[in-house]
Amino acid sequence: MPSPQTSQRKKIFISYRVQDTAADTGRLVDSLKQVFSEDQIFMDIEKLEPGVDFRVALAKSLETCDVLFAVIGPGWVGIDKNGNPRIKQSEDWVRIELETALKRDIRVIPVLVRDASLPQPEELPESLYPLLNRQTYEISNKRWKYDTDQLINFLKQIGFKPKKVDIPLPAQSGGIGKWLIYGLIGLAVVVIAALIFETTRSTKTREKIVTDNPAYDSPKSNNNKSNPNIVVKDPEPVQEQKIADIPANVGGAWYDAANQYTMYITQSGNTLELKSVSVAGITTGEGVGTIDGNNINFKVQLYNVGVISGSATVPGDNNVLNGKFIITNNGASYTEPFYWTRQ
Repeated sequence: MPSPQTSQRKKIFISYRVQDTAADTGRLVDSLKQVFSEDQIFMDIEKLEPGVDFRVALAKSLETCDVLFAVIGPGWVGIDKNGNPRIKQSEDWVRIELETALKRDIRVIPVLVRDASLPQPEELPESLYPLLNRQTYEISNKRWKYDTDQLINFLKQIGFKPKKVDIPLPAQSGGIGKWLIYGLIGLAVVVIAALIFETTRSTKTREKIVTDNPAYDSPKSNNNKSNPNIVVKDPEPVQEQKIADIPANVGGAWYDAANQYTMYITQSGNTLELKSVSVAGITTGEGVGTIDGNNINFKVQLYNVGVISGSATVPGDNNVLNGKFIITNNGASYTEPFYWTRQ
């Protein structure tokens, strides 16, 4: 009988700071869920039931995890309102997660996003110094799929099993070969009959068009008064080919109606990269999105604000974006409309 550790699928614990990499972490989890089951991925220790002790719940979660991804962005150290680094505060939950994992000798992999690097030793408490000796893995926005595919391949190599995809099997029958042959023969008979019918109908149509004057070449008009017996059919209208929706061009600089910031969008087909820049020229946030026809959906991590999820529709002139934000920060969320113009 296999032991509980071998019978259960391996699991991943994802540690991140909401104000730093909420959007990147959500995107990473989406990539992992394409291959692994949801119950193999644990990321939101914050979503605990009321009254549950955080440290006890964390310990139980890490007991069943084999790998911890520490998602690190440019603001991972975290600065509180007094200018002090959160990672050095004993009650900081990111610190507690990593300290617990390191004590349990869980494989901890620092995952670097948005060109971040590991913090300097003086930025960390001594209990997290071992983190600096762990091999890092970098995920770039420009090669996100490739980088996450390589990370997933690594997980497979160390024993993570992909989720099972149910594929319906063909019905088992001793006479399947015979019925397949009969079916193919029947299909062939139907096709031949259709071809014969179409050929016969085309011949009759041509005979009806020109009956009394076989030598008549190419009439220029249906109103042929000298040869009233000639019937010329008007050409059938050409049906317009249905073209799939082409994504609108939304690349460029978009200006906020209140002139508080500029949103720069880089477009590659249906994929978008967004960067928010203040009027002073300082980058205030970054994110990613998609466009389907004229509909845009995106997520942007605004530094010191939180994550904004946005959606908008591009009208015909392509130089206006009308939509709404859902801004999330420290568990609270609110909706706000926005209006951007491109010049």
